[in-house]
Amino acid sequence: MNSARRTLYPAAAPAWMVGGPRRRILDLGSGTGAFAQTLADEGHEVFCIDRDLDGVAATTERLGTRLHVVGQVESLPYLSCHFDVVTSSQNLHKFAPGLALSEIARVLRPGGHLAVAYNTRDDTVPWVRRLTALLQQNDPQAMRGDYGIESVDDVTESPYFGDLVRRDFRNWVPITRNGLVAMVERRPTTARLDPPSRQALLNEVAGLYDSIARPPEPLLLPYRASCWRAEVDHTGLVLGEDDLDVVQIRL
Repeated sequence: MNSARRTLYPAAAPAWMVGGPRRRILDLGSGTGAFAQTLADEGHEVFCIDRDLDGVAATTERLGTRLHVVGQVESLPYLSCHFDVVTSSQNLHKFAPGLALSEIARVLRPGGHLAVAYNTRDDTVPWVRRLTALLQQNDPQAMRGDYGIESVDDVTESPYFGDLVRRDFRNWVPITRNGLVAMVERRPTTARLDPPSRQALLNEVAGLYDSIARPPEPLLLPYRASCWRAEVDHTGLVLGEDDLDVVQIRL
């Protein structure tokens, strides 16, 4: 269900992640800027970094500022102790933890924190279990993805962060009949089916939708927005003399 990779979170989720008004935030791997825009709309000063030039250009156009750069999270082009919060939405697993976490810690001010979020499918809803059963008839591994959520373990084990706390938020994502069918049709395993089998599967998915939905309202695809906060710990971080001066001033 990769279609939810950039699904916006319920409003309470980013508010909890940031933890207060008017923060200076660095958003990692911002893509086209959907999550960064959510933060900016709440009045925060948002900086973005992404390795993709086109993505940064799209984010700059979307947010109307120039606080966005092309770069690697593993080598952040920012001063030490510069941000109140660093956010990672659906992408912490894409960065090399040994390098990225030390860089994230370096650019966070004392008392600042890393905030991580992942949307994960909510399998407790009966119709989602029925959809899973349909897909697993042809692909036993269907809908068993881990979404990259295991990357949070690296934060737990990092010497640069402590006091990791988690909070989950229910996230209902509207999806139309055509949208659900298209989502299944885009799956690589669906594409590899012979035409009759593929059409039969898509017909079953459409039938499932029709049995659950109440037109004209779309069906709601349930996700769980899982969020974490971890406060930075500069104790084990090697900083230069200028960086140490900044730390002392902020303390």
